[in-house]
Amino acid sequence: MLRAWFSLLLLVLLAGCSLRPTAPATPPPRPPVDLPVDLPVDAQNCLTHQECTLKTSRTLLFVFDYAEAGAALVENENRVLSTPAKAPKNGWPAIRIQLADPEGGRFEFSSVCRQKRCRIKEARLLNCYRSYLDGKACRFR
Repeated sequence: MLRAWFSLLLLVLLAGCSLRPTAPATPPPRPPVDLPVDLPVDAQNCLTHQECTLKTSRTLLFVFDYAEAGAALVENENRVLSTPAKAPKNGWPAIRIQLADPEGGRFEFSSVCRQKRCRIKEARLLNCYRSYLDGKACRFR
């Protein structure tokens, strides 16, 4: 008799479990967040830690490519990348880049030509830097 009750209880339990809906293996994707249409997208801004890290890596790529083109390699001091004051004046503008905070912020870029003529205009250099932040290459010459 006890065996019959145990069997019946087991069958009821199994039937109850089979009627319960199973949880999905992965949560459904979140709908995309709509940004206001009138907000311009600025390559020098970053909102998330991931985006800031990616743009910091792209900034380093820009700096090394700029040095490979002939400019002086920058120095890093407290999240500021800048051309050293004693760098040779070889026709390239000196640059200064303030890295954004890891959790969001803005990458500040400035350049100055330390001689009468530079190989690239400061506005063009800023456009190149912004291209790198967007994941695109730019020719310095």
